[in-house]
Amino acid sequence: MYIYNTTYLVDRDVFSEWIKWVKSVHISDMTRMGFSSPQISKVLTTDTEQKELSFSVQFKIESMEKLNDWQERYSDILKKDIYHRFGEKVLPFDTVLEIIATK
Repeated sequence: MYIYNTTYLVDRDVFSEWIKWVKSVHISDMTRMGFSSPQISKVLTTDTEQKELSFSVQFKIESMEKLNDWQERYSDILKKDIYHRFGEKVLPFDTVLEIIATK
């Protein structure tokens, strides 16, 4: 099992619009494509100079094959959609984590 994590740097001016999109569009799109267990977390920082907010959106996916297939088919489409909606006010970057143990 793997976790597909996207960390978003979100300009405060578009936060309300962005979180609405994540909850009403993005999560349902991703779960329809085989991802599960969506989770949204705020990234905490001690950087008092940071003007933007930082969030992590995570999904579980059962295999690297399914993740690679999704990345090949949809990753660029998703990134273009985010840029079209929010411009440079929302900057995403992805990481993949392998779950090696629970409990």
